[in-house]
Order: sequence, then structure tokens, then C-alpha cells
Amino acid sequence: MLVIFNWVISMSTIQFNLRVPKELKDKIDKASAESGRSINAEAVYRMERSFIQEELSVPMNVMFDDDWFEATGLTKEEFGSFVKMAVHSGVSQYKVDKKDD
Repeated sequence: MLVIFNWVISMSTIQFNLRVPKELKDKIDKASAESGRSINAEAVYRMERSFIQEELSVPMNVMFDDDWFEATGLTKEEFGSFVKMAVHSGVSQYKVDKKDD
């Protein structure tokens, strides 16, 4: 079972050997100690997050009138990023604040 952004995902697991530089292993060890996760859980968590981040970087089309974007001060890209983050981590955790430049 894997918990990502407060979602529980059931998955079958396999074991495989992975060679990493010592510096990376040390970072995983430190992050594991700080998060309270096992070293394995920390490595899986960070690998999963890298794929989520990759998905979030893909542009998202939004179908709002240009006047709405002008009124809010957001670009379509900013709003698309917000929506993706909200979907992946729970809408209640995010709030859009756009400062006037």
C-alpha cells in the first residue's frame, strides 16, 4: 500500500536491485529519518512524486473566457497548474492568491 497526497493506493510490489550514488543514498537516509518513513518507503515516495511532478508540468487547456482570466489576474497556465495541483493533492489544501503587479 502506498500513500501519496493523502490517497491510499493498493499495488502489488516487486523487489529489484538499484544502484545509486552514495550521496543519493545518504540523502534518502536523511529524508527517511526526518519523515518517519522507512528507507524503502521514502525512495518509493520520492520516485512517485517525480512522476506526478512530470505530469503537472504538461500544459493544461482550460476553457474560460479571456475576460475571466483578465478579471482574476491569472494566466491560463497558472490556473491550469493550480487545477492539477488541487486534483493531485486535494482541493481544500490550495487557495489561489494572485498579487497585483
